Amino acid sequence: MAIIRLIEESEATGRVKEIFSEVRSLLHLPFVPQIFRALAAKPQQLESVWMQARDLFGAGTIDLRTKCMAAMAVAAAQQNLYFIPVYAMALKRLGSSDEEIAELLQMAGLAVSLNTLASGFGLEPEV
Repeated sequence: MAIIRLIEESEATGRVKEIFSEVRSLLHLPFVPQIFRALAAKPQQLESVWMQARDLFGAGTIDLRTKCMAAMAVAAAQQNLYFIPVYAMALKRLGSSDEEIAELLQMAGLAVSLNTLASGFGLEPEV
């Protein structure tokens, strides 16, 4: 349950309304995700985050599927219960199989485990 009131699409005006429309269009969704509705409580923050997300997810040299895989691995490593299903849905829409998503989550888990061990052992990189 959100700890702040989410801005409803029907009450959005001005730039917030424009950003909500861009979000639905770029993400191919019939609704505005809660994260953007929460950010809309402070329109300048919404705009800043949306510009960065739009620029990173919409362009660049890395394909969208790889970007979503990286984002999902981070969400899983941080145990973020909001974004894990968001990126799983996105990856499935982009053609990823359940097996690929499971392998991605296993890789994220292994990386977290190895990072914890290396830090705990006080290891220095060899490269």
